[in-house]
Amino acid sequence: MDEPRRHPRYLLLLGLVALATVPLPFIGSEPTILLGVPLWLWWSFGWTVALSLLTAWGLRRYWHDDEEDPSP
Repeated sequence: MDEPRRHPRYLLLLGLVALATVPLPFIGSEPTILLGVPLWLWWSFGWTVALSLLTAWGLRRYWHDDEEDPSP
């Protein structure tokens, strides 16, 4: 089994995407509405989806078992 801590670029990317989920670019600005929802919410939602996809990809790539599950 491969450990993600041995892949610092993946962890750095994961941290940057996690930081991007916070809508910092929208602080202090007049809220823009898109489809009835503030734009900052779309920003946060989009980056949260990206974070979950990146996490799923990392789990599949780095935390898989090399052994197959025995059949009962």
